[in-house]
Amino acid sequence: MKLNKSILSMSVALLSSVGVMAQTGAASGTPFGSGADSVRCLQNISIFSSYAKAQNFDDAFEPWQLAYKECPGSSKNIYIHGANILKHKISKETNPAKRAALINDLLALYDNRIKFFGEDAKKGKDAITLDKVNDYLALTGDKADYGKVYDWTKHIVEEYKENSPANLLYWFLSSSREVARKDASKKEAYLNDYLTASDYLDTQLNALTDSTARANLEINIAQLDESFARSGLASCDLLKKIYTMDKIEERKTDKNFLASTIKIFQNSVDRDDEGNPVGECDSPVPDKAAEYLFRLEPSANAAKSLAGKYVREKNYNEAIKYIEEAIKLSSNNNDKVKAYELLWGIAGKTGNGALAARAQNAILAINPNNGRILIQQAVRIGNSANSIFPGDPVKARCVFFLVIQRLQAAAAKDPSVAAQANRLIGQYRARLPKAADIFMHPELGSGKALAIPGYGSVVLP
Repeated sequence: MKLNKSILSMSVALLSSVGVMAQTGAASGTPFGSGADSVRCLQNISIFSSYAKAQNFDDAFEPWQLAYKECPGSSKNIYIHGANILKHKISKETNPAKRAALINDLLALYDNRIKFFGEDAKKGKDAITLDKVNDYLALTGDKADYGKVYDWTKHIVEEYKENSPANLLYWFLSSSREVARKDASKKEAYLNDYLTASDYLDTQLNALTDSTARANLEINIAQLDESFARSGLASCDLLKKIYTMDKIEERKTDKNFLASTIKIFQNSVDRDDEGNPVGECDSPVPDKAAEYLFRLEPSANAAKSLAGKYVREKNYNEAIKYIEEAIKLSSNNNDKVKAYELLWGIAGKTGNGALAARAQNAILAINPNNGRILIQQAVRIGNSANSIFPGDPVKARCVFFLVIQRLQAAAAKDPSVAAQANRLIGQYRARLPKAADIFMHPELGSGKALAIPGYGSVVLP
């Protein structure tokens, strides 16, 4: 009997001590807390995780909220499932003020994940910040504050540099552009951000060996270059103020500076008073930078810039020589395409059909969906119709069936040229032979194939 009383006394004392020692993780600075609170933390994590995995976010909310409040450093699941739980609540909320508050809660959730798990090897603060940006932009749409996005991404880019996620670099530069559009004093910062992001992305591209990954990154880089050129922020006047001949002379042995100067001029366009593009920025600065850089270290960009100089001087033989150098020195497909486009431009200026065909075929070998080239090839066939079938105007006009087919393919493969392709289709349809004309040619009946020397065949409708 005495033994039983002793055991009972010890049990009461133990339970009392557990109650006294109980403390949440948030209060104690430990992952789970202590005593009964640590037990409750584990229970809540287990409960909300089960609900969240079953997509039952409504029932998951309360135990998740308790775990998030009491033991925020205990489990990554608080943040992984928590983001989905909050996004579910946001999707159901119709009150604008409450919805905005929930979005702020979601952003704070990402900040706390960085606080407690930012050094996680599988998903660190760079990837967490990218998730934060993606969710913020998706939830706020055209009401997004790009100043916030810029601040979030800038911290990551400054820390991770060329190891920053490629998609985060994309949002870093996009947000910098939007900030500069609203504040003219930020234009120079945008130029510097463009050079920084471009340099880091080029470094990532050169390190990739997987062909699919390289192709995807090249597309992203091309989009950023195009956005930069179309932004209207890299005006010729601004570039001329920042990049002067004196500055080139002072830094003529600085390879990085010379390369950056060339790139920023190559991806800029001059514009008229209404903002319409009227051509490349006319300045001797990139030519001089290219000259110095090519002496120090021949590169594709330097060669392309020198080729452009000789094109402007109408010294096409010298221009072609440097374009061939650019093609040889190009380390990625984007650079090769730009070089072949220069070659294509020279072919047009000089009327060299063989050179044009070579450039076009090379571009299509890299990107079979290049709509501009596909349209040019279709138009070239149309222009050759009379020489393909000399003395037979009906057959010559049947060539336009093939032209239309090629233009339709161009529009389908490259939506960016669809409007141009459709305009041309309308023009060529107006030039098709009449049914009565075809009737006089029994070999041209509906459903029959017409061989077009040099270009294959087309089935007549």
